[in-house]
Amino acid sequence: MNGCASRLTRAGGRFLDALAFLSRLVPPRACNAHTLAACVPWFAPAGLVLGCLYTLAAWLLLTLLSVTSGTALFSGAAWLSAALAAWLWLALELWSTRGLHWDGLADLGDACGSGATGARFREILRDSRLGAFGALSLLLIFSGQWLALAWHLAVGHWPLLVLAPAWGRACAVWLAASAPPHSPTSLGGLACAGINPTVRRLYRLAAFLLLCLLAAQGLSLWQCLLLSGAQYWLTRYLAATARRQGGLSGDFLGAAIELGQLCFLLTTL
Repeated sequence: MNGCASRLTRAGGRFLDALAFLSRLVPPRACNAHTLAACVPWFAPAGLVLGCLYTLAAWLLLTLLSVTSGTALFSGAAWLSAALAAWLWLALELWSTRGLHWDGLADLGDACGSGATGARFREILRDSRLGAFGALSLLLIFSGQWLALAWHLAVGHWPLLVLAPAWGRACAVWLAASAPPHSPTSLGGLACAGINPTVRRLYRLAAFLLLCLLAAQGLSLWQCLLLSGAQYWLTRYLAATARRQGGLSGDFLGAAIELGQLCFLLTTL
């Protein structure tokens, strides 16, 4: 019994470490290289908690707007309400994560858009200034997520809205399992250190079971295949880019989260 309780306590601690690292919902926790690597397998469960929070807030706003306006589903006012609720969903993500993943997306957009390679690529990746390609990346991904979220909210796809952040954070784990880090002591290196064969198998199994559950809930076969194929291509593309440019860094992982989230939201429309 004591051994089981000890394992549960450690698991709970790793989960809180992941939630504290990925968001501001948990107060900052003392961490080191070991604890950061150990919390990586808990990224998707932490994303599930975030998805519940964002979706609950969006549902409350949508319900309030529906009651006060008295509009019917699919009316023009209902779609505007869905757009506002989708904006709130994204605003909460930006607030709760401190914009960390979006910053990685912008940095990677600038670095890839520049066409640079090697040391110059890493220099642009580390540059905190926002360039044109980074701004366009933010605009495209944010607007894509906003439109997809509004559609899901308008038709009541609540489970998908909860699952999207978990899928996006799973994308970071899949990427960390697919490419070497730029530096063992960097965030990318610590994420890769947290991946072992057991974690790989668990995440593959979880993705398969989730697709089966979504199919049972009405997602078509072609949508399940599209989601699987698009996610596989996205992971392969990011991994190949990382290998070509000297390895994974935290910016790659942050971009993977937002791109994976967009992939999930679009393919399940």
